[in-house]
Amino acid sequence: MNNPCVIPTPCEDLSGDGRWMSLHKRYVQEAKSSEPEIVFIGDSIIHQMQFSTLWNEKISSLHCLNFGIGGDRVENVLWRLQNGELDFHVKLKAIVLFVGTNNTDCTPHEVYEGILEIIKTIRHKLGNEVGIVLPTMLPRGQFPNPYRERMDHVNLFLLDKFTNDGNADDLTINVHIVSIHENIVRSDQTISHHLLYDYLHLSDSGYSKIFEPVYKTLLKVLENSI
Repeated sequence: MNNPCVIPTPCEDLSGDGRWMSLHKRYVQEAKSSEPEIVFIGDSIIHQMQFSTLWNEKISSLHCLNFGIGGDRVENVLWRLQNGELDFHVKLKAIVLFVGTNNTDCTPHEVYEGILEIIKTIRHKLGNEVGIVLPTMLPRGQFPNPYRERMDHVNLFLLDKFTNDGNADDLTINVHIVSIHENIVRSDQTISHHLLYDYLHLSDSGYSKIFEPVYKTLLKVLENSI
């Protein structure tokens, strides 16, 4: 059976307003006309980050673009990146990639393979010089549920690939995985709405706490970039 996550697919226009494609075209134009050093790519968790205190007080000064679209699945991001959103006329220093939580009908390994396919696309378009910062998948749902378990398994695959020297290959070069999924689920296995206000998306304080390690990793990547 074909893995849907590795087949580049534009998002279906269920609302009929063409919003997804309009955003994609805007991002393609921004790629052609802007001079960023960092691009954030992903779903609503990435998209909403640009309204957070963490973004406005720390991240935005790093010359960033935000290419997040709410509801995006792995295959949607893959399509976007293969259709113009990486066509920059300047040399990027880093990409932050965060996607996968919306692939609720896929197996953990399918999501993992899709993320690897996105990394291959970035490498094909931009080479090994650009650093890829890869935050782990976040848990979701106030109480334990199958989607949490799926994300945990995706994280196991990603951590094994990008922190295990035995799995080192060309795809792992300059990829920096950041474990942001820990210390979110409390001892009673619940998630606080103070961190994830709807048990999926991050509150402002949630961004500051959970994505701070991503910001610190970005600083290191920028420091080491040529």
